[in-house]
Amino acid sequence: MFRNSFQSGIISIFSASGSNPLQLWDVHLENDGEIRLVDDSSKLHDSNHDSVGPVIEMKSTDLSQNYIICPPTLLDSSYVRASLGIILPFLYFTIYLPKQEQSMNHFSIEVAILDDKQITRRFRCSTYQSVTSINADICTFPLRLTQRVGAMKRDQLLLHPSEHEYEKYSDSNKEEEVEPSLVEYNHKAYGTKLVEIKHVQIHATNCQIKHVYFTDKQLSEEELPPELCLFNIM
Repeated sequence: MFRNSFQSGIISIFSASGSNPLQLWDVHLENDGEIRLVDDSSKLHDSNHDSVGPVIEMKSTDLSQNYIICPPTLLDSSYVRASLGIILPFLYFTIYLPKQEQSMNHFSIEVAILDDKQITRRFRCSTYQSVTSINADICTFPLRLTQRVGAMKRDQLLLHPSEHEYEKYSDSNKEEEVEPSLVEYNHKAYGTKLVEIKHVQIHATNCQIKHVYFTDKQLSEEELPPELCLFNIM
């Protein structure tokens, strides 16, 4: 998908502010699964959290069967999914999980990569995972969101295949994280080199999503372009 494109800086694969936010995604909904664009902060679950403009809201009681995945399947096939072909090693996402339902509100994000042995490896982190597990084709581990109460938060995919505890320095307005890249995580887990990112898949029971993007280096909030920043609308 992006394999033949020059890749530098930031590649966005999802923005709720775009004209067609899910253009690069397949949506899989079953039973009570629901996904919608919410562009009025008064319609969000927690009226106390910061207004940040449009978001995509995902709701479901069946986490496994309701998800979005990028890229979509090819137009001429319901089974073949193209590879993203992204080589930028850092994945960031901006989400909000309603606090009042935190105890039963789950979120997971999975990244599939191709390594230099031509093997597809998957890294899946989730709020319901309690321990790190490394298998032949998948590494699963806990996701700890650096989330302020009542606020949407930008976060980095925290991959810790060998050690899932990490240091965090924070105050009430800012979070700082120092994390290795997907390249380093893949090397630690499997001893191979990352060739490209193939897909990104998101599951949620109750979540609002604003941005998902890759970068070639770690970026602070101050280094982001305006369209990827969070703003408080007075």
